[in-house]
Amino acid sequence: MTDESDKNSDIFETVRDHKGSDHSRVKSSNIYLLGLLFLFGGLFLLQNGINFGGFLSLTLFPLCMLYPVIRFLFGGKDSVAAVITTVVVEEVLKKEIGKKIDGKRK
Repeated sequence: MTDESDKNSDIFETVRDHKGSDHSRVKSSNIYLLGLLFLFGGLFLLQNGINFGGFLSLTLFPLCMLYPVIRFLFGGKDSVAAVITTVVVEEVLKKEIGKKIDGKRK
């Protein structure tokens, strides 16, 4: 039988920043796995005619793929600023990709 700390160690990790203080954060591998779940779950839902799958695939999947990279740029700590930056970067990337697709159609 496992205790509660073993279960948490599968989800969280402790990292030390450049100042020497420890921070607990969600493991990047768990975020990437969640992103893949959003992608495949969203595609499955879309295939079955449920439009919510588009939200999962087009919004939550890219957020989960970008967040660990953006978090690294913020010193490796989970923070609201990193989440907001991830959302902004994701929206800018989607807009730029949309412009490229529209440019090729014309």
